[in-house]
Amino acid sequence: MDPSFARPASQPQHVVAALFDIRIPAGDGVELSANLWLPEPRADHRDEHFPAILEMIPYRKDDWRLASDQARGEWLAARGFAFCRLDVRGTGSSPGIALDEYTARETQDGYDAVEWLAAQPWSNGNVGMWGISYGGFTSIQVAKLRPPHLRAIVPVMATDDRYLTDVHYIGGCVTASELSQYAVSMVGMNAMPPKAEYRGASWADEWRERLEKTPVWLFEWLRQQHDGSYWRQGSLAPDYDSIEAAIFSIGGWMDEYVDPVLRMQERCTAPRRSLIGNWVHSLPDDAYPGPNLDWLHEMVRFFDHWLKGIDNGVMDEPGLVYFRPEYADPEPFPTEWPGAWVGEATWPPAGAAEKVLRLAGGETALVGRLVAQADGNVSPAVERFRHRPTTGARTAGLSWGAGGAPNGLGRDMRPDEALIPTFTSAPLDEPLDIVGFPAAILHWESSAPIATAVVRLMDVAPDGTSAQVTAGILNLTHRDSHTDPSPLEPGSVTEVRVVMRSAAYRFLAGHRIRLSVASSYWPVIWPSPFAAEYGLHLGSETDSRLILPTVPSSDGAFAVPPFKTTAAGVREAGSYRGEPPTWKIVDDVIDGSLTVTSSEFGESVMPDGRISLYTGERLEMTACDDDPAAARFHNEVVYRLRDNGSEILIEASGTMRSTATDFHMNVGLKVTLDRAPFFERGWLETIPRRLV
Repeated sequence: MDPSFARPASQPQHVVAALFDIRIPAGDGVELSANLWLPEPRADHRDEHFPAILEMIPYRKDDWRLASDQARGEWLAARGFAFCRLDVRGTGSSPGIALDEYTARETQDGYDAVEWLAAQPWSNGNVGMWGISYGGFTSIQVAKLRPPHLRAIVPVMATDDRYLTDVHYIGGCVTASELSQYAVSMVGMNAMPPKAEYRGASWADEWRERLEKTPVWLFEWLRQQHDGSYWRQGSLAPDYDSIEAAIFSIGGWMDEYVDPVLRMQERCTAPRRSLIGNWVHSLPDDAYPGPNLDWLHEMVRFFDHWLKGIDNGVMDEPGLVYFRPEYADPEPFPTEWPGAWVGEATWPPAGAAEKVLRLAGGETALVGRLVAQADGNVSPAVERFRHRPTTGARTAGLSWGAGGAPNGLGRDMRPDEALIPTFTSAPLDEPLDIVGFPAAILHWESSAPIATAVVRLMDVAPDGTSAQVTAGILNLTHRDSHTDPSPLEPGSVTEVRVVMRSAAYRFLAGHRIRLSVASSYWPVIWPSPFAAEYGLHLGSETDSRLILPTVPSSDGAFAVPPFKTTAAGVREAGSYRGEPPTWKIVDDVIDGSLTVTSSEFGESVMPDGRISLYTGERLEMTACDDDPAAARFHNEVVYRLRDNGSEILIEASGTMRSTATDFHMNVGLKVTLDRAPFFERGWLETIPRRLV
């Protein structure tokens, strides 16, 4: 049966009115700018009132996101939802200054917008929020404030904890590729002006004030190297019971924000359900790897229930539905992975257990074994390896959470594994299913006070291909606390637990399980600063081991909803022409360094054809095995806006390099208006390294 009938959602029944630059008053008197798509009452329902859906992000509703906003707004409004797209304060056409991401004032603005929407004469008093990434963050953060009329949220690929799971830090390590991409691009994005026709005579003064007062967000992020009050602002954790609105979380196993889906499903007390596919950081109708589905159909069914009061059975479906992939040849941009959809009533799932595999030495250095606990004692051994900051760059993904090209997935990991300890099981006699958070318990010896453990869980095919299932990262000075880290004692053996990113996976019969252990993951994380030798201690007294979260194997015959996989029917608005992206790896044999470069450029033309926005960035990241302290990234970003014959060009650049003791940052911004200089500024900042 067609899922649109088996699991119905609101259908298009309304003429749509588009209203631009609607002013929404915030509590401090600032009037924020929003675009609004309103359904018009049907001829025989003149007294109709409508719920509202709010999306609140800093990504420029009047040009950069105009086409997708307009298409999605028309689609939702035709189905009886007013769609409001709000520019965050100090971005796009909203006045004010964007002092940082997710400030308390910004979140309060969201509260105020929810209540304003609920009070409008066309409103039925029910408001929902949705968003992918930043918009998902804001939906969670606003829900934490409990606006009286916020009934439901749909965060897509968003986080509950800004320190544990975001682009700034992973396991207490400073990120590199994602930090450089996002931090520098936001310098350029935040420098873009309000839409001139919306701001009137104050436009130039307002824009110049924005340019002069908007800080470089990166600097504060680097000052806050440990968890604490700064990161609790904007985080749901640990107050999971603070949300009363219903929650529908959507995540992807190949996205960096998948762990929050499981944490919120387990810990929140509000009505909730969750969906996880194989997807990277993109919307589930076209994200890779498939299978894909019509996520708008799923969202509308959820909002139909919570905002319109339609009893459609959505909350009777499994609390968690996820795709469980199995082996596919590793490639950076796979179209689809084999596997099956699985439904669980609760999280953690019924029948969950742990399978423990102990790390044992082998006949060759660095080539060890994974053995079952029942196989007896493991002989004492030490696997020794040196710190290589460039590990990961030649075979792994470009960033912790993949996305559109060039941010792809990893390939066959064997070239990296030749230089680091690996531990491999015997071929499996039968399939093994896992879902949850794998972990490695390691007994680690370091010659330096700062070190990083990087563990990767692999599926080794019968032909020897090594495909990554998931990975975990821990700054070992954070082994006991992210708020109060402490250095390692050189020469001592320390037990550490490295939790990996959540995963669902079926290891097939005849395949082998592998755990690899490294000290770096370039260019995902910044390398620890000291040349060092490490030892992994094995044996009964130092029981290093892999812990797998298993569930009973099945054939996938679960009570899984029949998803709608046909297109949602959102019309194409505007156009986009992208230049070929690049992702290159250069080994400098003489210098001993490795450099990863990437680039992505393209131009969007708005639906009216009068406005175009050219955007892109070129990124260069270098690390050196012989000098771990000396890593570097450099990013160049461009935004070129053409609007009714006028041209605005924003050029931002950012360089970050490190020594053993400090991070040194150089950020530049240049703005021209109709080819004439309008603003230029540079920032220099040095921030001490604090056990990173």
